[in-house]
Amino acid sequence: MLATLVFGKSMVASQRFFLKEIPPRANVLILGGGTGWILNEIAKTNVSCEIWYIDASAKMLEHARKNAGVLRVHFVHGTEDDIPPAITFNVLITNFYLDLFAEQKLDDVVRKVTFSLTRDACWIVTDFLNRKRWQRLLLFVMYSFFNVVAHLDNRHLPDWNVAIQRGGYRKIDSGLFYLGFIESAIFKRS
Repeated sequence: MLATLVFGKSMVASQRFFLKEIPPRANVLILGGGTGWILNEIAKTNVSCEIWYIDASAKMLEHARKNAGVLRVHFVHGTEDDIPPAITFNVLITNFYLDLFAEQKLDDVVRKVTFSLTRDACWIVTDFLNRKRWQRLLLFVMYSFFNVVAHLDNRHLPDWNVAIQRGGYRKIDSGLFYLGFIESAIFKRS
């Protein structure tokens, strides 16, 4: 509700932006999926995919289970450390997930998820940008709030675009939302 109050429909629109790129029968990995509302959106265009849904919050997984509908979804309570090692994924979705990590830890996350992706996998990312003065101010307020409420360790938005590219990916396409504060991008391996 807080996100809707601040960002209106921009957060939802940004996360829907590239869902049509998920190929039929894909193995999809969603990290930090939250309440799972996105599962209903995926089902509108692709019921043949199989999804591994990983979230660190048991309450969020409980909500997400209610949104699974007709999709085949495997729910995992955990983080990127709990990605099933025996499965390779065609699609990775990280919506507002990469902003949780400090720069050095983000490089580790990129390396870790890369081991789970097929060579031709696509990585769909939606997250905040820090390019303008007003964005820096809003990010400061957001990180301060989440540090107090959720004890978030990270206090600054990492340059996730650079971290992903450093990990061997190239940006194929992107879209900007909320006056350029939110970017949805799709990456492939270089």
